[in-house]
Amino acid sequence: MLRYLKADIQTRFDLGIQESPNGEHPLPLLFLHTETKEGKRMMRHWITQPLSDIPAIQARQEAIAWEGLPTLPMDEDELDFLEHYLEFRDQIPTKGVFYTLYNKIGRLFKYDSTRYVITRGVKLCIRFFKQLEILHKELPDNPPKLIQEWTDNIQSALQIEELKALAKIKEEEDFSDFQIDNYDYLFRHEQRSLIRDLLTGIYLLDVCRTARFIAQERGYCCTPTLHETGGCDIQGFRHPFVKNAQKNDWRLTNGNIAIFTGSNMAGKSTTLKAIVSSIWLAHCGLPVPADALSCPVYDAIYTSINLPDSLRDGRSHFMAEVLRIKEVLTQARLGGRCLIVLDEMFRGTNAQDAYEASVAVNQLLLEYPNCHFLISTHILEYAKHFEQHPSCQFYYMESEIKDDRFICSYRLKEGISESRVGYWIVRKELKLS
Repeated sequence: MLRYLKADIQTRFDLGIQESPNGEHPLPLLFLHTETKEGKRMMRHWITQPLSDIPAIQARQEAIAWEGLPTLPMDEDELDFLEHYLEFRDQIPTKGVFYTLYNKIGRLFKYDSTRYVITRGVKLCIRFFKQLEILHKELPDNPPKLIQEWTDNIQSALQIEELKALAKIKEEEDFSDFQIDNYDYLFRHEQRSLIRDLLTGIYLLDVCRTARFIAQERGYCCTPTLHETGGCDIQGFRHPFVKNAQKNDWRLTNGNIAIFTGSNMAGKSTTLKAIVSSIWLAHCGLPVPADALSCPVYDAIYTSINLPDSLRDGRSHFMAEVLRIKEVLTQARLGGRCLIVLDEMFRGTNAQDAYEASVAVNQLLLEYPNCHFLISTHILEYAKHFEQHPSCQFYYMESEIKDDRFICSYRLKEGISESRVGYWIVRKELKLS
């Protein structure tokens, strides 16, 4: 049984896994360019339900990276009609000359619109098996595990006598009503579940081909490395929806807490989202917007980025932050390895309260060495308080005021930022002297 990564609704909103009220690009949009509707549905499932199972993740990666991926044996319209035909229940198939004769007599007196669906469905099923046989013969040896499982199903299907005989049928051949009814019984009754399994393989192929194409087109890493223990190391990561995004490197190899500093508008929140989005996609078994990625396989990911206050519940933003931290730490106490992101902790209160609360929370996080915490802050005193602590690493977003202009390179660097540009921005925008 597959093990899935845990993530709550707030995390899914923060990362754009589900469309959020702030209108950001949803992460599934990256890969929803499949050739088939069912392929799109499968891709969406992969992205919205990441795995916490290294062998299953690696199986997807290997299939996507395989250079021998064939083209789809049928186009979208044909596959859609096949789906419609298999689900068609207006006329339940049965077998025998009397059934055919009865229906044929009925059609003499009344037009039967279902006959078109059955006739075309039968012909498409025959074409489907003929195309699968060609594909099976042309596939390179030793395909990846996921593709091999599908080709094994094809081979088994082609050993069934009634299905093996389909290869001898010519494309332009006409069928009698009796033949149509017999094939309809074969496809929609006897072998319906088998055909469904083979179609699922087509959609898997569609997903893998699409993911590989996107990776090649955008320079994504197809084979990120996931391991049972250790830290994170991401090279050349960028936010997938930022045009001409700056590439950055980040690692968390010592300790369990990474603290990000930098001025407002320097890109801390976007950088956190870029890091976690790459890790999320790696757990989906999909290519990641980075040059290389190595991270532990996490059991859960929780974020607190676009956290709303609640007028309905009478909660302030500060109280919402406190309750969110309490919520994610409750999950961390359940065990397992969690990745937890806290963006701009306690921005809903005054500077002194925010400093003291941040220090207290950071001290608490040290008690969870099995979890990784990414924390952004504009409170430099809080970062400096833990500057020498072996469990904390520090990064900052580079920015400066030069020639009375705010310059932000969006480069991530190691250390603690000394940049203070808040007053300059206020003075500039409000035209203060």
